[in-house]
Amino acid sequence: MTSPKTARSIVAAGGLLVIALLTSGCSTIENLTGHLNGLTVTPKVGDCWRVTYADAAQSEDWEGTGAVSCAANHESYTYAVTKLTQKFTGSWLDSQGKPRSDVDNAAFHACLAREKALLPGITPKEALFYPTYYVPSIAQWNNGARWVRCDMTQIKVGTEVAKPSLEPLPAKFSDLVHQLTANPQKFALCENDVFNNGPDGDATTYADCTKPADWTFVIELTLPGNATAPYPGKALVDKMGAAQCLAQVTAGGHDVFGETPSKTDWVTNGDRTVDCWLNNN
Repeated sequence: MTSPKTARSIVAAGGLLVIALLTSGCSTIENLTGHLNGLTVTPKVGDCWRVTYADAAQSEDWEGTGAVSCAANHESYTYAVTKLTQKFTGSWLDSQGKPRSDVDNAAFHACLAREKALLPGITPKEALFYPTYYVPSIAQWNNGARWVRCDMTQIKVGTEVAKPSLEPLPAKFSDLVHQLTANPQKFALCENDVFNNGPDGDATTYADCTKPADWTFVIELTLPGNATAPYPGKALVDKMGAAQCLAQVTAGGHDVFGETPSKTDWVTNGDRTVDCWLNNN
């Protein structure tokens, strides 16, 4: 599953790349009326929904239309409805109108536990598989609702990394689960880089890993430095990242690239990950 929404950006590559996910996500409330009203019923397992990637990545509660027939077009499927076990008082919005990080983290981990139980074989490589989650509307929350809706979506191959779209899901959820377990390579992270901007660069697009692609994501590693370690500078971070990737990735004569956290991600988000990519050209 992706990182909590308060650490997301819609330039995310579907779940691994960026804890380098910038702090846009749910950081502002653009539609307070939607948050006050939101969904008026409790969701249930098996519900299907129409949604865009941007809305799924940004909205803490569900502000779209009601569930649709799974035989109709839909981009999101509710695989679990769980509950927050922690005790929370007050709104899930803070005094600035932003989602509270404690509620957001609790919702994220509640759904992550259900995801791991349902799909234990999923790894960061299957980044086109994009789980998300929603908390109750403000009105429901204030009335005591503490459920979390856990959904699954799939990023569409061919769309830009900076502007992803979602793939229509099959009518039967079991078909999606079968695809994930039988052919995880179809959900793996590859990118095409027509303008040679590097992984996640301008105009890069998601590619089908079962076919030729410019870049293949190989592994996510952790850089040295605890949460309070000062940012050592871009040059040193890139050098450390490149060294770690070269030590772990079999290049076979191809270039290996280490995608490292920015200063903002290092300092603000505590990001210490490096994503290792293999250039296939």
